[in-house]
Amino acid sequence: MRKLIWVLAQIVWLALCLAALIGAYKGYRGVSDWQVEEGLGFEMVALSFPASFIVVAGVMLTGMLLGLFGLALPVSSKPEMMATWLLFVVAGYVQWFIVVPRIPRWWRGTKQKQYPDA
Repeated sequence: MRKLIWVLAQIVWLALCLAALIGAYKGYRGVSDWQVEEGLGFEMVALSFPASFIVVAGVMLTGMLLGLFGLALPVSSKPEMMATWLLFVVAGYVQWFIVVPRIPRWWRGTKQKQYPDA
C-alpha cells in the first residue's frame, strides 16, 4: 500500500508539472511571450521548491558567465521555455523522490552511530 501511495504521489506531481507546461504552451502567443514564460517559471518554482532556487541560481550564473564571453542565453521561445521547464522538473523530481525519502534513513543511521546502545 505504501508503494502504491508513493507511485501515485510521483504521478500526481509529474501530472501537475506537465499540466503547467501544457497550459503555458497553449497560452503562448508569439515568438517571445515572457508573461507566459514567467508564469510557468513561478509555477515550477513552487512545484520544485526549494531545489528550484538551485536551478534559478544556475541559470543566472550561466547567463553571467556567457556574458563574459559576449554570449547570451537563448532568447525567449517555446523551445527555451520547455528546456527551462525540464530543468525544474529534474531538480524537483530528484529533490522530492530521491533525496527527501533518504533523509529518514540517513537520520536513523546517524542516531545509531551516535547512540549505538539505544
